[in-house]
Amino acid sequence: MKRNSIKLDDEQVRRFICDGVLVLDSGVAPAINQQIFEKIQWNNTREFNMGNNVLPRITELQHVLDAPVIHGALQSILGDDYILHPHRFMHASEPLDEAAREVSLNGDEHGPLMGKGSSGSSAWHQDGQCPLGRARYHVPRLAMIIYFPQDTPVERGPTRVIPGTHLHACLHASDYPFAFVSDRIKAGTCLLTAFDIAHAALSNLTDMSRYMFKFVFLRRSNPTAPDWCGGNTSWRAPQARLGRFDHSKAWSYIWDWMRAAPRSANIDRVASGDIQRWIGLLNGIDQQARLEAIYELAIMGTDAIEPLQESLLQYAGQRREFGVSYHRDKAGAFVPKRDPYERRWNDVACVPQDEAYALGAMGEVAVQPLIALLKIDDAWIKINAAFALGQIGKPAACAMADLAELLDHELHQVARTSLDAMAFIGANTRVALPSIKKILTVDNPCWQEHNQRGGWTGENQARFNALCALLNSDIPKEEFEDLLIASLDDAIGYIPALALEALTCDHGGEDRQGLRRALDYLKLHRWDDTLANGQRVY
Repeated sequence: MKRNSIKLDDEQVRRFICDGVLVLDSGVAPAINQQIFEKIQWNNTREFNMGNNVLPRITELQHVLDAPVIHGALQSILGDDYILHPHRFMHASEPLDEAAREVSLNGDEHGPLMGKGSSGSSAWHQDGQCPLGRARYHVPRLAMIIYFPQDTPVERGPTRVIPGTHLHACLHASDYPFAFVSDRIKAGTCLLTAFDIAHAALSNLTDMSRYMFKFVFLRRSNPTAPDWCGGNTSWRAPQARLGRFDHSKAWSYIWDWMRAAPRSANIDRVASGDIQRWIGLLNGIDQQARLEAIYELAIMGTDAIEPLQESLLQYAGQRREFGVSYHRDKAGAFVPKRDPYERRWNDVACVPQDEAYALGAMGEVAVQPLIALLKIDDAWIKINAAFALGQIGKPAACAMADLAELLDHELHQVARTSLDAMAFIGANTRVALPSIKKILTVDNPCWQEHNQRGGWTGENQARFNALCALLNSDIPKEEFEDLLIASLDDAIGYIPALALEALTCDHGGEDRQGLRRALDYLKLHRWDDTLANGQRVY
């Protein structure tokens, strides 16, 4: 069923690229917001947290997701064929004890006190992918809608964000004072945010529970034209923005990527000394400097490829593919036990080396050099090369056979990143179909360890990524429909959810309309039994 949409304009898209957040009025009728709020209250006092089952439990939420302003905004950022990620969650911020409500808050606090029974962290953090970890891309491949069903003034503790941090590899305490806490949150308000933006809960100083729903959305295809109302001019900064940063080179790249505009071919050749100076700024603590270096090197093109390859290869042999362990700081945030700025595999969300970002942003000229890096006998180098090929997208389709070879790698981290790249390339996928089928149907004894959040194995995560690769592929669905049907029986709820998306996606015919409508209904009412007996297992 076709939904009405009101798409974003150029100014809104520019602000989203810069800030990573837009405040939107969903326009949902007050009676629906009230009904949702009352159902949450009933659930919260009598049942357990709904987790991924918020839609079948409170089906009125679909009115929010279908609202023309919300649907249109998601189309504008993620393309017309975006899908709802299987992870969605209701966060409650319960009132502080009355004696504690006299506290004075600026909104930038790291880990302020939360009322008993609250869910969600008040410490500043960037989300992982709950818990199917994937790399953090700079272009919008994911986005979130944060919906408030009730009036939420500042004293009731709305979700807060730090504008501009969605492009950052890490957070600094110096970022906290630039937090944005909206004072315009009436019932029905949604925050459209970049997935990687720094955000946190805030203390509730009232006597009423504050509820918020988080929904995650996935891009399925690379842009072929602007998906919003506009996009016909080159980049310029918005008239107003919230963040303190100036990442104009990164913003310009993202703007052009979203409107499928070729990058300028008229790039001056530069001296190797300049290249080395920019390379020296990669992977550093200074987020402004590293982002400028990434995209400055990207526009240098072929002159910078070999120096970037050499810089990336210095990380071979350091076993960075084996990740990092964490402890909680005093505010409750997860902090790496080793150097927090070192790039290393992260099972929640991986930030590759900046060399990979730069090579990926170059586009087609970097494809063959990246294929050569795939063949280096080091897992971390393979992971970075695969990520960069995924960033390039369809022009990297010639690498699909090489990526398919990595699906038999002994480390699931390598296979998962390769599958991610396949999903983002979205072309020539048939060559990888036998290997994808093996991942979905044959247990791999080397991939059975549980990730650092527990409850999920490397194999679970590889299978999720394999379904993303199929969902975004150019293979006719009939060629892998048996794999989708078999995946409906998987015990990890995310995997049948994606299989259902693929089974019901529109392939142009009208003969299956009744089936699509029936399955759309089932998608809305699907119950995720990953939650068993009220216990979270992820």
